[in-house]
Amino acid sequence: DIFGITPELGQLAQALGSSATLVSPHTYTRTFRCEAEGYAAFMDNGGVAAYAAHLGSVLAGRQCRFELALGFSAGASALWLCLADAALAPWLPGRAELYYGSRIRESAHLQPRRRALLTFAEKEASFDPVELAGKLRQAGHAARVLPGSAHGFMNPRSTGYDEHRAAQEITRLQALLEAGPFAPRKRKQGRAVRPAKGRRNY
Repeated sequence: DIFGITPELGQLAQALGSSATLVSPHTYTRTFRCEAEGYAAFMDNGGVAAYAAHLGSVLAGRQCRFELALGFSAGASALWLCLADAALAPWLPGRAELYYGSRIRESAHLQPRRRALLTFAEKEASFDPVELAGKLRQAGHAARVLPGSAHGFMNPRSTGYDEHRAAQEITRLQALLEAGPFAPRKRKQGRAVRPAKGRRNY
């Protein structure tokens, strides 16, 4: 998200129990004191469009596609653009989970090429999440608003962080990964059951 790659983001990836590639919206490593500071740096670097272009290059640079893409805040908005990009179709993740991507409202007309769940916080300063989620659902997308939540509820560095809500979502994401094609290998009659040939987990 807007804070970039932080220890907390690494801890989230570890909690999900899968290999992960972390992609920052910033071109340099820096610690931001608050979201406003991170957002200003993000906009100076080109904003959502520049971040989407960078994410696209990361996706296309892999020999095998990702099973799941997680986007938070700026990352969710940028991933939304990538998911609708026809040029990226061969490399798009199997599915995506997009959390509080507030700038999605500017491109709500897009049609993602992969299954995506858009989760919005109920409390946003710049728009009405309930209205946006309703608009997206009318267009056939999976969108929800979590009652009582604030922007950044998944990030311990955010003023909107909600430890209980974050734990619930992490548990849900863990279940998604456990059920996917890259779930931990199970042994059957003494032999490891491997993913289909030609596919790897990144």
